[in-house]
Amino acid sequence: MNTTPCPCCGAAPHWSLSDFIQYVLVPQHGSLRAVARVLDVDPGYLSRLKSGDKGDPGEALLRRMKLRRVVWYEPRRSATSGVTDAAKTSDQTCNGDA
Repeated sequence: MNTTPCPCCGAAPHWSLSDFIQYVLVPQHGSLRAVARVLDVDPGYLSRLKSGDKGDPGEALLRRMKLRRVVWYEPRRSATSGVTDAAKTSDQTCNGDA
């Protein structure tokens, strides 16, 4: 679970949906059932989101969770050297996980 901004690009902390529910929402509201009540969502559905059995919660629920979906792309590693082509041309590359 990453809670600090990325040092090379300054992006906001990156969370998995499961970690955000478990480490932010549940402590804030006391229980998964209380979080479900606040978000106006079925507790079973929220539990399945947390466990990863369900994905793509939809824009309305993400808005109620005060989250937005962000997609990250990383350069592939070169099969021969293990170094990305982008890393060869740049002193610093962000992997979105720093």
